[in-house]
Amino acid sequence: MDIEEALALVEGAIERGRLTQVQKLVFRHAWEGLSYEAIARATGYDTGYIKDVGSKLWRCLSSGLGESVTKFNFQAVLKRHHQQKAAESTAPSSPDSTALSPGQDWGEAVDASHFYGRASELERLSQWITQEQCRLVAILGMGGVGKTSLSVRLAEQVQPEFQLLYWRSLRDTPPFDCFLAALLQFLAQGQNGALPESRSARLTLLIESLRTVRCLLVLDNFDALFEAGQPLGTYRAGYADYGELLQRVGESRHQSSLLITSREKPLEVSILQGEETRVRALQLRGLPPADAEPLLQAKGIRGADGAMHQLIERYQGNPLALKITATSICDLFGGNITSFLEQDIAVFNGICQLLKRQIERISTLEETVMYWLAINRAPVSIAELLADMAPSVSAPVLLEALESLRGRSLIEQTSQGFTQQPVMMEYVTGQLIERFCAELTHSLPNGPTPFLKRFALLKATAKDYIRKNQIHIIVAPLVTQAEAQAGSEGKLIDLIIQRIQYLQQAGPAGYAVGNLINLLTYLQVDLSDFDFSYCQIWQADFVKANLLNTDLTCAQVRRSVFAETFGGVSCTAYRSDGQWLATSDTSGEVQIWDVSSYQQITAFRVDAIWTWAAAFAPQSPLADADAAILATGGDDRLVKLWDASTGRCLRSLPGHTNTINAIAFHPQGKLLASCSQDATIRLWQLDDPHVETVPCQVLEGHQGRVWSAAFSPDGKLLVSGSEDCTLKRWNLESMECDRTFVGHQSWVKTVAISPDGQSVASGSFNGTLKLWDLSTGECLHSWPGHPATVTMLAFSPNGQLLASSSYDQTVKVWQVSTQQCVRTLREHGNRVWSVAFSPDGQQLASGSDDHATRLWDLKTGHCAKTWKGHTNGILSLSFKADGQWLATGHEDQTIKLWNPQSGEVVRTLRGHANRAWSVAFAPPTAAYETDTLLASGSGDRTVKLWNAETGQCLSTLQGHTAWVWSVAFHPYQPWLASCSLDRTIRLYAAQSEQCIQILEGHQDTVWTIRFSPDGRWLASGSYDQTVKLWDLSTGTCCHTFAGHTGPVVALAFRPDGRTLLSGGFDRAISVWDLETGQSAHTFQGHTELVSAIAFPPAEPSANSSAPQPVFWSGSFDETLNQWSLETQTCLNTCRTPRPYDGLKITGVSGLADAQKATLKALGATEESSPLSRIPIPIPEDSALKVSQHIGSRI
Repeated sequence: MDIEEALALVEGAIERGRLTQVQKLVFRHAWEGLSYEAIARATGYDTGYIKDVGSKLWRCLSSGLGESVTKFNFQAVLKRHHQQKAAESTAPSSPDSTALSPGQDWGEAVDASHFYGRASELERLSQWITQEQCRLVAILGMGGVGKTSLSVRLAEQVQPEFQLLYWRSLRDTPPFDCFLAALLQFLAQGQNGALPESRSARLTLLIESLRTVRCLLVLDNFDALFEAGQPLGTYRAGYADYGELLQRVGESRHQSSLLITSREKPLEVSILQGEETRVRALQLRGLPPADAEPLLQAKGIRGADGAMHQLIERYQGNPLALKITATSICDLFGGNITSFLEQDIAVFNGICQLLKRQIERISTLEETVMYWLAINRAPVSIAELLADMAPSVSAPVLLEALESLRGRSLIEQTSQGFTQQPVMMEYVTGQLIERFCAELTHSLPNGPTPFLKRFALLKATAKDYIRKNQIHIIVAPLVTQAEAQAGSEGKLIDLIIQRIQYLQQAGPAGYAVGNLINLLTYLQVDLSDFDFSYCQIWQADFVKANLLNTDLTCAQVRRSVFAETFGGVSCTAYRSDGQWLATSDTSGEVQIWDVSSYQQITAFRVDAIWTWAAAFAPQSPLADADAAILATGGDDRLVKLWDASTGRCLRSLPGHTNTINAIAFHPQGKLLASCSQDATIRLWQLDDPHVETVPCQVLEGHQGRVWSAAFSPDGKLLVSGSEDCTLKRWNLESMECDRTFVGHQSWVKTVAISPDGQSVASGSFNGTLKLWDLSTGECLHSWPGHPATVTMLAFSPNGQLLASSSYDQTVKVWQVSTQQCVRTLREHGNRVWSVAFSPDGQQLASGSDDHATRLWDLKTGHCAKTWKGHTNGILSLSFKADGQWLATGHEDQTIKLWNPQSGEVVRTLRGHANRAWSVAFAPPTAAYETDTLLASGSGDRTVKLWNAETGQCLSTLQGHTAWVWSVAFHPYQPWLASCSLDRTIRLYAAQSEQCIQILEGHQDTVWTIRFSPDGRWLASGSYDQTVKLWDLSTGTCCHTFAGHTGPVVALAFRPDGRTLLSGGFDRAISVWDLETGQSAHTFQGHTELVSAIAFPPAEPSANSSAPQPVFWSGSFDETLNQWSLETQTCLNTCRTPRPYDGLKITGVSGLADAQKATLKALGATEESSPLSRIPIPIPEDSALKVSQHIGSRI
């Protein structure tokens, strides 16, 4: 319909027949979508005048067309009237016409003149009936989807092809005999004759009549004949003969057609339907937006296209639901869709009744399936549903229920599994919450809990985004509703505890105890000291729970999750088949995960403090190895090969003289490349598993640390990226660098070669991404990818996408052809170290310094799974001068202030964006404004000054270009020194925040610094395994101490200034005599690197029973040790509390060995044999503790 046709229709509808010139102008511009203001500007008229002309025009048009017409809906109204006029000129009369043919009986057929869309459905149905001459056709769909209107419109359209037409609704369930008699009389068309006595004979007569004349029979609401609450297709008593009617019509030879509409699919249709038969069924869906919009506009609804589409999508285009909703929008929101959508309510009043009528017909098992589909929130497989069901059901029984629900048009099947339409899911979820709430707030502790036992509030093992949805959509509303009924949060918690106590003694509880535990953790109740012994615990999420001294003795734990032990995740690597994922971390461990089940297969120590690199071999390079081979590299400078399934070290390859940053396998698996901070790349030949020394080729040429390396797909080239801001291409035949790629302005942190071998991508420390031509070295594209360091790049298997991870805590996915960012993944809480595509390209794995490994679904951008670790090693410590406080720096970016006498944490300082590598109290001998001045250095490259008394950050000192490892105050001058990964030592004037001197001399990272007690010297410890003593008067190094077998990361002067202590990666503490320069003694005892050493501010008095003098050391093994220099023994050990200290898991069932090992690493204990089953009630003091926890909220 063009604008001229529209104008003609308008002038034919209004009384005076012609529009004025101004009215035409307004109409034409409004047809183009212009606002009144724009029309006024275009025509030169006043805006108010144009609005008045338009208002009068729409009123005239409303009067002429007999319905409401506005500027927002006039196009849709006119197009519909135009279509109706066109149809009237060619189509037969509608069923409400007063001049119906004697051969038509439309019964109570609805008026289908206001009909929207369905062109493809009409075409398909018409073809079945008119061309293929199908005998039986069923239109199926849920209530309100438009089956009845479609049947009428179809009958109108195909009626000329038939001699007779008979339309009936079965809503009032007419007895079959009455229905059949009336039908036979109609088919006789006035010819008198007695009907046969028997029902069978009458059916035979019907088939003969359908052979004689071509008749279209339409039976609407066929589902009214089925019994509610029974299996699909079960007829009500006395109505099974309708089923025989379908069978006889579908099987017999005749020239007529029977069309039925139904919410449920009759079994007869299911049996007879097929491509080779003349029986068909159409599953009717909702209207697409293009067809649904005119329906809403006709109801007076206005809104932007986006809002209109959102409303249609919410109700899946269901015409009746949209009409009901449109009425409410007009009545309550003035027709404004956006205002309605902001309420975020989909199920109300008429919608609720519509859905209720659908649900009340299903069986108990089908109801159970509907609840589980609502809980799962996303398409779910049959296997998952079978695992969910409690009590369990057999696969055939479940399949029957699913088939029935599909036949009732209540569920949908996708390639991922079964699910519900959003509105149906919201309705079922609401019903589930009401049932849960009723059971939860029952006044008696032993009240019935069938729903709490049969269904999970949330699934702890579900994908992350689904679990978050379950918390938001099910748990949170349930808690709100239950709190209101219980009277307060405190009373609700008491009810939950009483339920657990009762269920603990009552026997199998299904999901109930797990549900109640999840409610307690949602309410932030401390679960320490709780007794869950002998409980059946399903789908409990303990990841963030405090389980100190909690009792799980003999508990049956099923599909529940706990915290893991790993630190910051530095690397992620998929096995070639995509079924295993390896992660390496900053605590020297490697974990192997089953991607499909999200379960840990094994974990093992690498012995490197930080394991920076891990890679699976594409095929086993060792002839005697049956399992997958994993290579690792890290701070221990060794390349190691592992049997990934067992954690057995197959080979250790020494050679590098500094940290290994990255490793990569040759495509054929016989060659392994490792690149290091020693500025070299080593190529290891893995052909022969029996040789003692693995042949190694060293590639040299970079002028700084080599951060990354990648093989070309054909295995002929290797590309590396370095601190010298270049990429180098190495010819693996000549072992020479044949091209250097220049263009980056900052260190090249990561490189990746495309799967087709045509291009190489690189990322740098300044966040820039570049794409290069691998053959020519030409930079094809350069763009700012991140605002911070790019840590890793990975191409998708098809080469179309490029993923990047960064210090900015994000992962980005780029379209390679356009360099456009198509996804930004943001859920990490710290720098992201690594990223890897799954071999099928459907998932992305990322590892972060927030101790989390995440699996992302690339289609949706959702995080499918998170493995969250827990480590909080002590990185540094410092005593306040008066000995009242001990400050410690931690992996979790915090600084903790301890009372050394009680061993308790008194304050936690937060502000750094990376690990708090160092802390130092200012001495009272230097003049500062506060006597509680504390300095800290961090991986965020800054030094911070704090008021430890108040916790306020006073200032932040900038200057270092890499991580700050250590800080120290001068004992008398207001100076502060810091050292860094950038190999420098900086001396600041603490009060003016100015850098006054830079000391250089170490050959590698400077980890730690300390001033001598008299302030003459500054000691520094380095990754180069040496300790240097600097003369502050000249700024020169006057002595170098060598002896450590690993990097030196901790220093402390003895208060008398005669002795210097050092500790580091070799886990030893060396005592140096400053007069002789020799090592006087070595202390052993820590099981991880020694990260901090400190002397108390004053040595104990002679009356003390402790040996004299003493010092303290902190370690990555999460312990503080107190040592005696005199007896050379450890006097005391303090341990940072672990989340599961004292957790009893003796006799627990349902946990894999790897899970038990993790729990034990976090503090859990397991006795040699389980206790006898004596249920122990939750003690009264547990309730008291909860009351204390929630305080005044009760």
